[in-house]
Parts: sequence; C-alpha cells; structure tokens
Amino acid sequence: MRVLLVAYGSRGDVEPMVGLALSLRALGVEVQVCAPPDFAELLDGFGLPLVPLGQSVREMATRAVTGTTKPLPAAGLSQRAARMVAATYEQVAAVAEGGDAVVATGLIPAAAAARSVAEKLGIPYVFVSYFPTYLPSPHHPPLEWPGRPLPPDVTDN
Repeated sequence: MRVLLVAYGSRGDVEPMVGLALSLRALGVEVQVCAPPDFAELLDGFGLPLVPLGQSVREMATRAVTGTTKPLPAAGLSQRAARMVAATYEQVAAVAEGGDAVVATGLIPAAAAARSVAEKLGIPYVFVSYFPTYLPSPHHPPLEWPGRPLPPDVTDN
C-alpha cells in the first residue's frame, strides 16, 4: 500500500504528519510526505522521503514578522488561493499516481488540491484537522472575526 501525506503549513501541520508517517511505515505502508522544503532535515532524520511542496513557509513567516513585506490585501485573496490550488495540484498529482490514498492537512487551498488529485485518481482522501475550528459543529462554532461566523442560513456552524 502507498499513502501520500500532504502537509503544507507550519511545524504544527507537518510534525503530526511525521508521527502518522512513522506509524504507517511500521505497519508496512510505503509513505511519501509532501511538505514545504523547510522540513527536509526533519523528515530525513526519520528516514522519510520528502517531496518539496511550494515555497518556504519559514521565509514567508519571517518576512511577515519582520515587516519586510506588506500584509496581503483581502482583495485578490481568491486569485491567490486559486494559484496555490493549481500549483499544489500539479506537484501532488506528479507523485500521487499509483498511490492508494491521500491524507492532507494545513492550508485549505493545498488540502483542496490534494483532495482534487485523490478524486481524479479515484483513491480515498482524508483531511486531518488538529483543532476543532476546522470542523463544522453546532457545539464548537468557529472563531469570530469581522464578517464571521457567517449567519446560520449560510453555514452549518
């Protein structure tokens, strides 16, 4: 069995997938991990193959924290997300062929691309969430910010 793990995000997205990869490998599953290039050393330390995905998250975060880039405006967000979906789709599709399942977490555009690849290949897809705000629930509504949460007639949260 071959499983592709896709984790585009920070250390908090990637490290739990390393644990899953190690558990799957112990069960005899062939595992590949798609993650930002920042995590090559971490994965190599566990003997896990890394398929570099996207740009360095560490560099993006450093630029944001140090103020060397301006915050991205809300205008154009959907276009940026679409570009991320397209780029991630191409990268994931290149390694998922012949696989038996795709498991993804992290930034939603990347996870959506991974899901699209799995659907195209006709293989199972699982989204992994480490925190309840990603999961629709009347008991744990998403965090509020301007314009959110959406009215009850728009969402099931």
